Amino acid sequence: MRPQLLHLSGPLRGRTVTYDDTSLEVGSAPGIDLQLAHEAVAPHHATIDWQEPDCAFLLRAVDGRLFVNRNEVTEVILQDDDLIEWGVDGPRSRFRAYAPPGSVCKPVRRMVADARDVKKHSGPRAAAGGFTRDLFTQATPHLKVGFPVAVMLLALPLAWLAGWLGGRPRARRADEVTLADLERVRQEQHEQAEELARLRAANELVATIQRQWSRGVCLVHGMVRLHWPNGDPVLAGDGSPLTIEYTGSGFLVTQDGAVLTNRHVVTPWEAIDELRALTDGGATPDLAALTATFPGHAPVEVELATVRRRTDMLDVALFRLPPAVVADVPVLPLHDGPLGDLADQRAIVVGYPTGLTALLARADSALVADLRARQADMATVIRTLAAADRIAPLITQGTIGSSQRDMVVYDAPTTHGGSGGPVFGSDGTVIAVNYAVMHEFTGANFGVPITFGRELLK
Repeated sequence: MRPQLLHLSGPLRGRTVTYDDTSLEVGSAPGIDLQLAHEAVAPHHATIDWQEPDCAFLLRAVDGRLFVNRNEVTEVILQDDDLIEWGVDGPRSRFRAYAPPGSVCKPVRRMVADARDVKKHSGPRAAAGGFTRDLFTQATPHLKVGFPVAVMLLALPLAWLAGWLGGRPRARRADEVTLADLERVRQEQHEQAEELARLRAANELVATIQRQWSRGVCLVHGMVRLHWPNGDPVLAGDGSPLTIEYTGSGFLVTQDGAVLTNRHVVTPWEAIDELRALTDGGATPDLAALTATFPGHAPVEVELATVRRRTDMLDVALFRLPPAVVADVPVLPLHDGPLGDLADQRAIVVGYPTGLTALLARADSALVADLRARQADMATVIRTLAAADRIAPLITQGTIGSSQRDMVVYDAPTTHGGSGGPVFGSDGTVIAVNYAVMHEFTGANFGVPITFGRELLK
């Protein structure tokens, strides 16, 4: 297998190049495997390496920033037709794995899974035969040689140890200790295998969220106006009615268009200091408009009558969109059960932190310059970015620090604009709704357990 790149832009634009080596270093430094002379590309920007156990290529950032399918990553298993952006506004390439004629590659984990499946239907002998056949016909050349050698190297000392133990008096305590040591070695090997499987599963989970579930996370844009008790509108400095605009996040949870978000995203006057100061002075706020924009879609107007909040003060709310509008948007899976059932304490947050600032930072410089020249308002910027297919959430990872009945605390980075986004657990389901950050300490951010979102759906 060899890496193949279709260079969409940059110094090699228009070329499809199949590289000879399974390891590829990318950067702007002279003499590098793939030299991209561009201001966004670092001298030693990234590497692409073949991972034999996974039968896949691993992209890893070195000194530069990477975006795969418009999501920033530091390390990811590449899939065919993934879009790679080398740095902010840097060259773009379309990745493919080139398989020379006659080449095969089947991951060991797939061989094992297939053998289990055969065993259920045809018994252990057929399963063993199928696994052996896969090993010698479908594995990479290194694995064909390495796996049998590793089995022999492991079997020889174990056979010697078993023979030595069999020749010793069974009643001696020393024999019992040696057997215990052997069992401990087996247990350690089992734990190491489980840890390796866990790491691979973690990487696959992030890749799945990037490719699939992130498309179900929307940018929420709201507009608030206020009026005084006598009905007059609150005016801005230029004499026009004061309008406060803001952004947040949300995610689709049912096929009939239900979107979960934060309470303070649909009632922002409870969280925005400027609005709170006016409401404390007697002004009454009104949510004038609300839109939701999913990746690959135009902004959708939210019917304000569909907005629902919990009767308590927990920071969860929902609104509904027409089912036909979100027919091709993925519905995110929600966790069911205690968080203690999760395999580990990982938290993956998806949303739009800093709102339009982060989106414009990843957009084409010409498009950004045009928006600035037009002095476009927030709604126009969102429509323009959506039309250019530049609406995509950011994904950050961290660890769950604590889990309480009404609160999950984690250190996955986020900030304003990310409110209302989903927090995924290690099982690939949404475990919480992101709602707050601790500004004095970035190691503590907060989510409302998804249980309370489920209750609101009922």
